[in-house]
Amino acid sequence: MSTFARLKRAARAVIAANGNIKGAQATTGKGSIVGDWNNLNHRAMPTLADALALDEVAMVNEGRAPLLEGLAAELGHVAIRLPEASGSGDAIALEVAKCASEFGDVARAITIGLADGKLDGREPDDVAKEIDEAHAALARL
Repeated sequence: MSTFARLKRAARAVIAANGNIKGAQATTGKGSIVGDWNNLNHRAMPTLADALALDEVAMVNEGRAPLLEGLAAELGHVAIRLPEASGSGDAIALEVAKCASEFGDVARAITIGLADGKLDGREPDDVAKEIDEAHAALARL
């Protein structure tokens, strides 16, 4: 899937999370351009300010930020929401960083495994091992 197609689908998801076109228009204060953002065949995309506003509402309504997630995926990353927790900020930040590192290891194992177009041999075991390590990091967090 092309970058544009992936981001257009993310735009459609965030518009839906805002209550469809009318809700997204209310969130951004924009008019008919929101319909263009929602149209897979139109080149228009939300500005950064509009994307942040739309994702903020999507976080409240659905617990996810579709545009941020789509942009992160295009860069080979994932967006992980920082947990709200009490305690030392340094200790929490360190554990979150460890979790992010483990998620990166999962993505790397999958990327390496799929380099030839399929997971075979030891590759599924390598991916499962990285997923287990990511689960363990989340449990520690």
